[in-house]
Amino acid sequence: MEDFNSKILKYCKFYNIPTDYLFEILEDQKVIPMIRGKATEYNAYLFLQKKLSKYIWSVQKLNLNAQTGTHDEDISITHRKSGIILKVEAKNAVRGSFSDGSRSRNLKVPFFKVKCHRSRSNISLASTSNDRYSVNDFDLIISNTSNAAYEGNTIENLEIIHNDKMIEVLSNHYHVDNIEDIIFACNDDWRFAIPTDIAVDNFVPRTPYVKLKDDENWFDINQLEERLLRVVEERRNDNSKTRRTY
Repeated sequence: MEDFNSKILKYCKFYNIPTDYLFEILEDQKVIPMIRGKATEYNAYLFLQKKLSKYIWSVQKLNLNAQTGTHDEDISITHRKSGIILKVEAKNAVRGSFSDGSRSRNLKVPFFKVKCHRSRSNISLASTSNDRYSVNDFDLIISNTSNAAYEGNTIENLEIIHNDKMIEVLSNHYHVDNIEDIIFACNDDWRFAIPTDIAVDNFVPRTPYVKLKDDENWFDINQLEERLLRVVEERRNDNSKTRRTY
């Protein structure tokens, strides 16, 4: 098997990347968000592959470019018995979005927000449905809290949020007593939502709010399999109704 160093050198040569400046390129503030977004897809894939029963589910990571007019799938989960395939969208939390809720009009408890809109270059689309996902684009959203723990406007490196009160809330929530362990805990704190549970007018909100604890619509790994089985059953019923109409 080709060693890691050789693969890096071959990659740099193929894409004409100067090896002496590889890490300067990777650490550029325009590049890091793209890398972290793609890394979230793979981390979510590895998490689902590890946690879901291999007797019931098959988890795949797809690296296919979406065709025009279709949605690119991050991950798919196949229910082995029925063959029904569920599409999964992996999304990062909004940087710096942790709040204790004291100044919020929407929630008065600790929360964070998840970036659930398409990537776009035209800010004028923000008020339209063009950058939002339909409830039919995928079957499950997966995110963790890690990105919310980083300050949103840092220039050089990722910095923990500059909010001592929120740091205390996170320390108490995760039962840890230092910044490093908060980050590790956030990396492992995966949350899930069914699009129809959080949709407004059949569209997923651009940055939905997620309670840090006991959210009605965002659940943890302990509830995931049961919720997926419900989605599979709903899909079976829909397919059965469709067949009876023909």
